Order: sequence, then C-alpha cells, then structure tokens
Amino acid sequence: MIERYDGLERYDRVEGYDMESVAAVFAGTAFALFGAALLIWTGARALHRAPVLHGVSPVASTALTTLFGVVFLVLGVWCFTLV
Repeated sequence: MIERYDGLERYDRVEGYDMESVAAVFAGTAFALFGAALLIWTGARALHRAPVLHGVSPVASTALTTLFGVVFLVLGVWCFTLV
C-alpha cells in the first residue's frame, strides 16, 4: 500500500520498499542473468571447440566474451549490494 500523503513528504515508499531498491533488484537480476548466461554459453562453445564468434580469432573472442560475462556478473552483484 502507498503511504498517505501529508503535504510534507513524497510517496517514497511502496509496501515498505524504497523505489530505488526495486530498481536495483531488477537491474541486478538482469545483469547477473545475462552475465551468467554469457559465461555458460562461452564455456560450452569453448568446451566443444566451436567458434565463439565467426570471423574472429578464437582466443580473442573467447577472452573478450569471458571478460564481458564477468563484468556483467560483477555489475549484477554490485546492484544487489545497493539494496
């Protein structure tokens, strides 16, 4: 439920949660899921010796997608710390 407006405060809280924490949980979930999926996909491609990205060096593409997977996963965990 939304708190009653008394003219001095804003509608900052909805059902006991700050609106910023709801956004942080959503962003953290999106970043963490994308980062984890990217790492799993890259690992599966590398395990089967399949190209991660066509037309690019296999070492460079594996390293770059692993780096971005870790960055997105860390960014998601960081968003969860803001809650």
